[in-house]
Amino acid sequence: MILSIDIGSTTTKFVLMENNEIIDYKIKDLGVVIEESDVLKMVEEFKKGRNIEKTVATGYGRHKISFADKVVPEVIALGKGANYFFKDADGLIDIGGQDSKVLKLKDGQVIDFILSDKCAAGTGKFLEKCIDILNLDKELNEYSSPNYAKISSMCAVFAESEIISLLSKKIPKEEIIMGIYDSISNRIVPMVKRMNLENIVFSGGVAKNKILIQVLEKHLGKTLLIPEEPQIVCAVGACIMALEKP
Repeated sequence: MILSIDIGSTTTKFVLMENNEIIDYKIKDLGVVIEESDVLKMVEEFKKGRNIEKTVATGYGRHKISFADKVVPEVIALGKGANYFFKDADGLIDIGGQDSKVLKLKDGQVIDFILSDKCAAGTGKFLEKCIDILNLDKELNEYSSPNYAKISSMCAVFAESEIISLLSKKIPKEEIIMGIYDSISNRIVPMVKRMNLENIVFSGGVAKNKILIQVLEKHLGKTLLIPEEPQIVCAVGACIMALEKP
């Protein structure tokens, strides 16, 4: 049995695999300011009645896990995970809390990638901030509109100011959130087109947002490949890498 720990900037994911099968997984909102003791408590839960042979760490905070038998890069693990769920995948979009990534894949190997981490706009944290400003429920799949409010700024700080201005003008929240989805898509699509991708996996917590998926697919002109649990793609890839020879 292999246990992987993917420490993201917002959530920490645990995946237990044996013989290339997912045995168990958990997703915890531990945040980036994470204590190793909190992770150890979760590891002990997984160990009850199980013989875990190896522990592997990945993600934004992977170097915080001193007890890991192996530490692997997040980008490579994402490629392995995408291939695990979809063998014909040649690309992956991952929108994380701190950055967004687009990967070009061949048989699970990352042959090229683009990382956007210079600005918060287009990330999960940006979307969370917008939700807070709009005072919307976390169940965003309920908010949809055929009309998109114009969010022209490519900077997260200025985009927030635009949202506040739109609210003051009595623009419906549904139209504003659609404008936000449109803005996020406008950041991702050029990255995808530069890679010339066809079969694209969408991973990360943002990939659970059905309305954003629809907007992104409309911009791309493609149907995205989404695992049943898109947040564990990286952790699954890390488990696979733990079994590979150095």
